[in-house]
Amino acid sequence: MPSKPRFTGLAGAVLAGLLLAIPSLHAEQAPNGYRSAEFGMSSEQVKAKLEEDGVVETSVEQSPDGDLIIDGHLANPGEEDTGVRYVFPAGSDRLALVVEFHPDADAVGRVQDGLEQRFGEPWADDLAGWWFEQLKDDMPAEARHLVVWGGGADSRNRFVRLWIFEDYLSVEYLDTALLSGRQ
Repeated sequence: MPSKPRFTGLAGAVLAGLLLAIPSLHAEQAPNGYRSAEFGMSSEQVKAKLEEDGVVETSVEQSPDGDLIIDGHLANPGEEDTGVRYVFPAGSDRLALVVEFHPDADAVGRVQDGLEQRFGEPWADDLAGWWFEQLKDDMPAEARHLVVWGGGADSRNRFVRLWIFEDYLSVEYLDTALLSGRQ
């Protein structure tokens, strides 16, 4: 599995500031979390959902910045080996970010199609391109492309981002208000 990015309090705050400048866009379904784990759930509530969601081989650790991190793998029949990371920002026990790590960059069409079925059309390339330029320097590897879906009026702080790297894909489900500690 590729190296996993580290999320810092400063990066979360910068990200939240950038997102406030971006208008909310309509989605078929607003991103409310990942599978049965919803944004804002406690780490104990999320742990109780992992088996139901097919997440196995879990480990729990605290990052140097104080974030609580639960790592695991999806083990559902018919699904590729996908790493999953649940992030609870420092000072909070509320789920704010989930990252899927797909080890095959060639799966981008299938992954993006699945996201479009759930969340509708992604943002226009120019808006996603602007966001890509703002965030690419903080990524653990050089990204080739970014595709973004945003929530509707009732979930303007919630986004899904598909990062396309040379060797793998990363899908981030995030609530920027929870990630920055504003909620």
